[in-house]
Amino acid sequence: MQTEDNNAQGKLGPVISGSLVRGIDVKLNPGISIENIYVGRHVVIRGQRDSFFGLITDISLESTDPLGIVAVPDIADSFVSQVLTDTTTFVRLHIMTSLIIGGGAEALLEGPKPAKTIPPHFSPAFLASEQDIEIVFGKENEKNFYIGTPLDMETKVCLDTRELVKRSNGIFGKSGTGKTFLTRLMLIGILQKRAGVNLIFDMHNEYGWEGRSEKGFKVKGLKQLFPSKIAIFTLDEESSRRRKVKTDFVVRIGYDEIEPEDVALLRQTLNLTEAAVQAVFQL
Repeated sequence: MQTEDNNAQGKLGPVISGSLVRGIDVKLNPGISIENIYVGRHVVIRGQRDSFFGLITDISLESTDPLGIVAVPDIADSFVSQVLTDTTTFVRLHIMTSLIIGGGAEALLEGPKPAKTIPPHFSPAFLASEQDIEIVFGKENEKNFYIGTPLDMETKVCLDTRELVKRSNGIFGKSGTGKTFLTRLMLIGILQKRAGVNLIFDMHNEYGWEGRSEKGFKVKGLKQLFPSKIAIFTLDEESSRRRKVKTDFVVRIGYDEIEPEDVALLRQTLNLTEAAVQAVFQL
């Protein structure tokens, strides 16, 4: 893993409490400024046998004497403030551990494993190093696709595209956080590594020919980036021409191919009553 000197540089503090379900609490060392610690940073906790890989999910200000905080003296004096910081108050980091990434040469060869236990009291926590990130996400190669970098690090975070396509996945987030662009990156990775074939229902025309950024700039879609590997199907040829979208196939659904169950699925979209849907089945 890391050398002792490298560990000392990124040491956050000791484990003081926690549980497997709730997460681990670490007391931040007084010499570290809370303003240099961010939610979302990767952390490694060195237990007696294993190393636990996790993420900072919350930061809180704590006190060993709540009454003392209420009756706090004038802290304009930096000396008084420093004394309180070292004795009465402290910062608690909440860390969700998800993986065990090392516990000897054998564990390193086996790779990361799900964390089914927790580190003991006073186990030291460190900011994850580049080597820790590589152990978890791997290096960029013929199957691993470079997706981005962690906070405050230049280390590449990669995804094993062949493992990714073996199971269902979802990308969730608030509006404007970049879900569409992240999805486009993942689709590009699957294409480049030839890991699978995707059928995309592009309801808002964000992936096929071109999309738009949050600031309104046009962004090339998958068809422009990989013209020979992408085929665009359209249900509305006229609309595609009007938007200057180059399509490969036009999908036409015949009236004789529409079943009553199809109309029932579109009941809310077509604003149909229950009686109208039943009439379709009768017809």
